[in-house]
Amino acid sequence: MRFHPTLLLFPLLGLVACETDLNSGPRVDFVASSRFNTGNRRLTVPGDTVATRIYAEAEKGNRLTRMRITAEYQPLPEGIIYPQAGYREGDQDSFTLIYLDTTFETVTRFTEKFAFQSVQPARTTAGKETWRYEATDNNEEVGTRSFTLRLGRADSAFIYHSYRIGLQAPSANNAGRRSFLALRSGLALPKFTVYKAPQNSDAQQLIDLFYVPSVTTGPGLATPFYKGAKLTDTIWPIKRLTRIRQTTLTNTAFTALTTPAQFASAFAGGVPFPGDSTYTGSVAKNQVIAFRTPEGKNGAIFVEDILTTAIPTLVLQVRISK
Repeated sequence: MRFHPTLLLFPLLGLVACETDLNSGPRVDFVASSRFNTGNRRLTVPGDTVATRIYAEAEKGNRLTRMRITAEYQPLPEGIIYPQAGYREGDQDSFTLIYLDTTFETVTRFTEKFAFQSVQPARTTAGKETWRYEATDNNEEVGTRSFTLRLGRADSAFIYHSYRIGLQAPSANNAGRRSFLALRSGLALPKFTVYKAPQNSDAQQLIDLFYVPSVTTGPGLATPFYKGAKLTDTIWPIKRLTRIRQTTLTNTAFTALTTPAQFASAFAGGVPFPGDSTYTGSVAKNQVIAFRTPEGKNGAIFVEDILTTAIPTLVLQVRISK
């Protein structure tokens, strides 16, 4: 993906160098303010968001050629069943998400400096995630900054994973809205992370659902197989075949779902959505949607709220078998 760097530059309120780097190469710093994160944090809310501003500058006479942002999750961001004994942090598999990978135009005056602001999703499961920001110059020198987020959950031993998440309406003018949802992990990702293969293929294979706006009937949810989204095989070659079904379950019934058998029963008792089984049509507040992932994990979604002001957002509660 390419960004025009001049569109991403902004007044710098204060720069924070969070790591010592004596090597030659681009300078990479976090921009400090009361809103933006600049260092390690312990989170208390699953699925929280973290806002950052990053500033990169090439050494005199050089130019920036690439900016790459990754997040490494340890353990995996999906819910896991912990062993009764012998668990040690760091022994589990990890996963690295490429959040942004962009190259720059070759005009030096456009690529001496680069700034980028984003609101990034945090994990919904217990564990840590390390966000790394790497700027590369024309000499292949790399400047790096990073921070680590940690989340603890008292219900980590449960056999199901639950979280609350806001899924935002997509916008033609804002590729940073978090409109795509990975149900197993609860990661809500922006278009620039998932759109177009092959550079975003790994992220695409996480996505089960996305926000579908409609000015006539209201917002809905769809899987990547929904033809109305026009996610061609060139753009999105490998799609997750997550199945969704409408149910008559109430909020009380949703809250009572806690076992694999109950989640499976909710899915089996649901019926395909009319017209196109890959699209819910407009959703309603308090609606419960059952789903089954390609891995055979059953779960349910409760539509807690439908926000229409500022950034239109579907507020969802999700429960899924681990």
